[in-house]
Amino acid sequence: MDGIFKIQKINGLGEVTVNEGESSLEYAVSVAMTKKPAMTFVGSSFSMFRMITVLFLAAIVLLIIVLRTAGMQILSGREYLNEAEGNRTDVSPIVPTRGKILSSEGVVLADNVASFSLWLKREFFLDESKYPDRLLWLAEVMEVTENELHSYLVIEEEAAGDILVSDGLTHEQAMLLLSETDDNDWYQVEEGTKRKYTAVGQSFGHILGYTGPLSKDEWHAYRDAGYRKNDKIGKTGLEKTYEAVLRGHPGEKRIEVDSSGVVRAALEVRDAKPGSDIILNMDYGLQSFIDGLITEYGRKNGKKRAAVIVMNPQNGAILALMSSPGFDANAFSGRVDQSVYSALINDKNLPLFQRAISGQYPSGSTFKPIVAAAALDNGVIDEHSSILSIGGIRIGTFFFPDWKAGGHGIVDVRTALAWSVNTFFYIAGGGYLEKDGLGITRLMDSAAKFGLGKPLGIDLPGEAKGFLPSAKWKEETKGEPWYIGDTYHVSIGQGDILVTPLQVAAYTSAIANGGILYVPEVADYFVSDSQEQQIEPKILQQRVASPESLEIVRQGLRMAVTTGSARLLSYLPFKVAGKTGTAQGGIDRPNHAWFTGFAPYADPSIAITVLVEEGGEGSSTAVPIAKEIFGWWYQQENN
Repeated sequence: MDGIFKIQKINGLGEVTVNEGESSLEYAVSVAMTKKPAMTFVGSSFSMFRMITVLFLAAIVLLIIVLRTAGMQILSGREYLNEAEGNRTDVSPIVPTRGKILSSEGVVLADNVASFSLWLKREFFLDESKYPDRLLWLAEVMEVTENELHSYLVIEEEAAGDILVSDGLTHEQAMLLLSETDDNDWYQVEEGTKRKYTAVGQSFGHILGYTGPLSKDEWHAYRDAGYRKNDKIGKTGLEKTYEAVLRGHPGEKRIEVDSSGVVRAALEVRDAKPGSDIILNMDYGLQSFIDGLITEYGRKNGKKRAAVIVMNPQNGAILALMSSPGFDANAFSGRVDQSVYSALINDKNLPLFQRAISGQYPSGSTFKPIVAAAALDNGVIDEHSSILSIGGIRIGTFFFPDWKAGGHGIVDVRTALAWSVNTFFYIAGGGYLEKDGLGITRLMDSAAKFGLGKPLGIDLPGEAKGFLPSAKWKEETKGEPWYIGDTYHVSIGQGDILVTPLQVAAYTSAIANGGILYVPEVADYFVSDSQEQQIEPKILQQRVASPESLEIVRQGLRMAVTTGSARLLSYLPFKVAGKTGTAQGGIDRPNHAWFTGFAPYADPSIAITVLVEEGGEGSSTAVPIAKEIFGWWYQQENN
């Protein structure tokens, strides 16, 4: 029968007419497969031109992809190669050996010893559930209590990198830690060196300082210089001042590792450059002698707080520097024992305080040589000017006394220095009746030339600047005008003036050498690869006063030894010049005892400054200590 079948073709829908006698469905299918569709479809809409266009565009896209790939290979190949190398290499830093610190005689004061270090990684704190067990196990290994270890970790958790638990592990402790393989991703054991301070006596702690791990603030300051988070740096003392010299330059080792981290081969080793050794101006024997002397004095008299400085007046070299009480720097090298630290900071004598350079005190009569030189230089007095000392002077209702009841009689500038006559310096500084004095402005300007009121620049951290008062300062801070009595007080080293023992030693040296104020230097030279680098003396002030004025002052200081307040020193077998001082220690507190002087008188090579806090009279306390030091020095010079 005739009929019409609609057949769905792949490319369209076609209608096929079937006549009678033909195989209906099969025939229809065969016809449909060869017959053009009755409708227009997407595939059939492409003309030859459009096909060429599409192929052209595809070719352009392909070309762009090829060029981009080539560019990445050519231009960025090195970068991607380096990244690939990083995936299969490991860079291990090589820590340089830190330079040693030695005395002028070659005694090693700071050295390096082999050690195992234990570092806690940050993972230690991340899993709170594991913290108690890890803390217990670690405390047992370290042979400390859990509480002690926990307290330490709480404090140290703010460190820049991993936490140093100990850099003095025993071999047994290190092996036990290294043998733990099940759960050891939270700590690391390193074999290296630790700082060892070998000097006998606690006075070296302030000078040498100590090293320790970087804090977060230090890390931000030092990272651009190539420091790792777990590196150690000098924290105080010479270790801090000369960190760049002592550290050296790190090296590195590049090794090839497989996917599991196993070392396959060493690729490159760049050796570390050791730090330079530092040779000091300090005499180990002299420093040790002073250490023992002051320690024994404190034991007998209960006066433990003291400072002693010995300088070479010809170049500013620090031969000895004692701050008592001191501390053992080894207590801070590495992990700090909290019980030791607590004992130090709670000690009423403040052993961590560097009195020699950071302590600020009234100068007492050690300031009078500056007043004398300033008055001579400014024409306020001359070498023949004299006054009658009758026990003091009165201004209105106020009385300003001499230390000697009834006074000293007629005195000139030399005898005034020798006997420390207050009245003479009241008048020289502030004037009296028709006699004009320097006035506070000229007096303080002269004091500044001698190095007061500012740091001298010693190569130790923490130097204080002292204080020089002025009328403007008093008005602004106290709301009061400056009175002549204020000038009188300053003229004898009392009132608001403050000095450091180092400043007194420096200006004493300037008087001794004829007027040159040097920067005090602890270090003498560096040694690296057998090459020496000398630290040249630095001059702060070429002329603190005229040579003529200073010579008169020198004569007065010599008379203080031959006939005056320091005549105990006249028994020494060489000529000494010096000045005693007694400074007010505060309300209801004993006075501070001072002495400062130099020897030999004709050609000085040593200047000594002694301060004993609340030690009483300078002549009875500080002078005997100075005598012992002068005597030791003379014996060494003549052996």
